[in-house]
This record gives sequence, structure tokens and C-alpha cells, in this order.
Amino acid sequence: MSVVSVETVSRTMEALLTREGRPVIYRDIATGADLPVSARNTASPTGLLPALVVAGEAVWREATGTGFGLDIVRDREALLGFRLRGIGAGSLTTVMLATMEATAQVTGSGVVVASELNALWSAATERIEQTARAQSGSRPGAAP
Repeated sequence: MSVVSVETVSRTMEALLTREGRPVIYRDIATGADLPVSARNTASPTGLLPALVVAGEAVWREATGTGFGLDIVRDREALLGFRLRGIGAGSLTTVMLATMEATAQVTGSGVVVASELNALWSAATERIEQTARAQSGSRPGAAP
């Protein structure tokens, strides 16, 4: 059971993208083509929403040290091969704010470049790991 409704996150994200009129593209690395993705497919639990929420979780984890308890499963029918099935921690507000921040970070010239979400996640995860390593090395009595 989800603490935060995936359906509510999906509907809210679709409404935000639609209201802002912000286009979403996925840049195909192999061809260089920019593939447009509708607000509905972007916000779908079988569309880009899993990638958006994972990136949002990375932003939130970096800021607070906690995640959203995401339940993401493989789904061969899904756009990227994954479906967001549940959100087990946090609140609608924290999930949406963090996901909106992640979306803003991959927006250039008014266009959301969804293919940049992985780079955002990787960078945030690396910073979290560096902080953890630095903190573990600076504890009193820690070996040099």
C-alpha cells in the first residue's frame, strides 16, 4: 500500500505540465533525435513518471537524507521498461516538490529534457556518497 497515491502524483504532474505548457522531449542518444512526449505519457506510472520520481527522490535524499520508499517494477509494456507501483514514504507535498525540482533541473530553454534525468540522479547520488565517505572519515577515532 502506498503512503502517497501514485494516481494523485500522476494527475498532479500531468496538470502541472499541461498548465505550464512545458514540452517534454526524450533525446535519443543513438540518433540525436528529440522525441516529443505528451504530458499524459510523461506523467503516467508506465511512462516517464518513474524516472521523474526517482530523480526527485535523489534531490530529496540529498537534501534530507531520506527517500520515498519507491516501489518500481519491470514492465515490458511500459515506455522505459519500468512502472511506478507505489510510494511508501513521504507526503504528496514532498514528492511533488522534489519531483518538480528535478524536472526544473533538466529543463533547458523551456523544454524538459527527460533523458537528462539519469545524469541528475547520478550526480546527486555521487554527492550523497561523497558526503557519507567524508563524514565516516572525519569521525573521532576513525582510521586515516
